[in-house]
Amino acid sequence: MSEENLTPWQKKHLEYQRRKAAENQEKSEEPKKRKFLKNKEDDTAKNQEDIGQDSESQYIEDGEESVMTHSEEFSEIAEEEETKPSFFEGSFEVFKKMWPLLLVAVLLFIVSVYAVSPISKIGKFTVSGNQHESFEAIVEASNLKPRDRIYGVIRNRRGIENSIVQKFPRVKAVEIQVTFPNHVEAKVTEFQTVAYVEQKGKNYQVLESGYILRDEEISGDKLSNHPLLKSFSDQEVEKFVTAYMKLKPEIRSLITTVSKAPTKATSDFLALEMSDGNQVRVSLSQIAEKMPYYPSVASQLTPPQVIDMEAGIYAKSKEEYLNDLKNPEGEKKDSEDTAETTTQ
Repeated sequence: MSEENLTPWQKKHLEYQRRKAAENQEKSEEPKKRKFLKNKEDDTAKNQEDIGQDSESQYIEDGEESVMTHSEEFSEIAEEEETKPSFFEGSFEVFKKMWPLLLVAVLLFIVSVYAVSPISKIGKFTVSGNQHESFEAIVEASNLKPRDRIYGVIRNRRGIENSIVQKFPRVKAVEIQVTFPNHVEAKVTEFQTVAYVEQKGKNYQVLESGYILRDEEISGDKLSNHPLLKSFSDQEVEKFVTAYMKLKPEIRSLITTVSKAPTKATSDFLALEMSDGNQVRVSLSQIAEKMPYYPSVASQLTPPQVIDMEAGIYAKSKEEYLNDLKNPEGEKKDSEDTAETTTQ
């Protein structure tokens, strides 16, 4: 009977039977399918295990090669890094080569700024060591003006010093010092007074340079503890001071008065009055040579004595010596018998 002639109820019943048959068939085939799938999974797992072992072996081999390769590369890089200077070392080497130029550039910049600034002009001028010459006179002699630049003072320092020295006979030396930023100081050293000279009834100071200060007359009551040279010419004064300054201070301090006492044999013979009461007679040309013996000779004598140093060194009392001077024959005899009281 065809399905077209079946009743609705018969069609539903047929469809139910077919569905049940299909379900029963699936149930009977499922164990086989499961077994097949299991076998397939086992084969797949085994294949994957084999592949994994091969891959792992290959990976280990590749890894070892890779590690060795990277290790060699790292060693090479490390060696290169060791041979290459570090950044700081390289910078330091460059700085060592460049610092002189940098220093010069900085100094030039500072000097340029200072040169055009107001503080580059003289801001303060002082004088020290001047006992007799006034501040105003020294400033005038220096020819410096407040508008003058400091670098000009430094450049012409020697010229300024010489200008002041030549202006004042009392000034022995001048040192110009510049203190930053604009202080200029003139340090003055003056000649000291070492003697007096009596010329034409007037007394004048004599400096250690031998210069006679005629611009200031000194009265007799104001003469200090320096020798007074009587009736000396300017040339003789200079010659005496040159020899006098070679003597020790303790000998110089004993000389009070120096007079000319020429003889036939010695035209420049002098009579030096000493503060201990003795008198020394010596030529002007031999003061520096013979006067150093005076202390040892005087220590053996009882003042007042005349110590004659014209021919050798001998001593007599002042009274006897002056009497001999009045008696030419006695003077001649004494000159022949100098060994009688000679003291070396």
